Amino acid sequence: MYHGLRVRCIGRAGDLLMAHPIGLAHLSAMELEPAALIDLAANTGHASVALRLHSAAAGTPVYPMVPGSVETLALRDYAHSRGIAISEIELVPITHNLAPDTLRPLLQVAKELGATGLIVTGDIDDRALLIDRFAAICKNAAAHGLLVHLEFMRWRAVGTLSDAREVVERSEQHNARILVDLLHLARSGGTAEELATLPPDFVNLVQICDATAELQGDIIAEARGGRLIPGQGALPIQDMLSALRGTWNAALELPGMGEGDARHTALAEARAQVEKLCR
Repeated sequence: MYHGLRVRCIGRAGDLLMAHPIGLAHLSAMELEPAALIDLAANTGHASVALRLHSAAAGTPVYPMVPGSVETLALRDYAHSRGIAISEIELVPITHNLAPDTLRPLLQVAKELGATGLIVTGDIDDRALLIDRFAAICKNAAAHGLLVHLEFMRWRAVGTLSDAREVVERSEQHNARILVDLLHLARSGGTAEELATLPPDFVNLVQICDATAELQGDIIAEARGGRLIPGQGALPIQDMLSALRGTWNAALELPGMGEGDARHTALAEARAQVEKLCR
């Protein structure tokens, strides 16, 4: 169960969608270990966290956990005591070297923590092989009660919303979903109109931030440290969110907000802005 702030968003046809809890993605404070991220989420009014328990790239922070360990179960209990759900486990790049069965311990940890989803990216140019690997991961995740959220990023093989839709559709897995990060949507040329064409059950998770109208500098650097608080940039956030149909959860992904009190203030302000956008 999610605890904390919930917001309600209006669909593009005026239909009232169910309440969306606002979570906090680990990228917002990658230097924090999971328990500290849970504290940050609780102290800034968020409802949940996504935890970086799998390496996304060499040299980036990761906090692996062991199934059934004292540490894993203690983290689950600590999150519960703070009123914070552990929503997703991230981030698994689907590469040529990744054997889906090697993720079984990670999936077991996700289940023990009470997570509902696994976030992956597509990094194989051979689309048929990528879909086969993605489908295998979905099948393994389903056995643990998990959704699999495929996140598209312009610099990866699955770089656009259209790419992600193709993979999800062709995988034919009931727990396959698309993760929509509004920054990645904008930078890959995606639009609110394109979002509106998705079936209602294709999107379960939306990562929210703002950005400048045009890319300033390196696209990866922007994604990892150049995002803006909603309302401080030029992305058509409200149009994008209103275009989505069905039920979905929202998470802030805001790295680069400083440390300590400055970050607390920025994340609390950002959460409040998302609430306003979704009224």
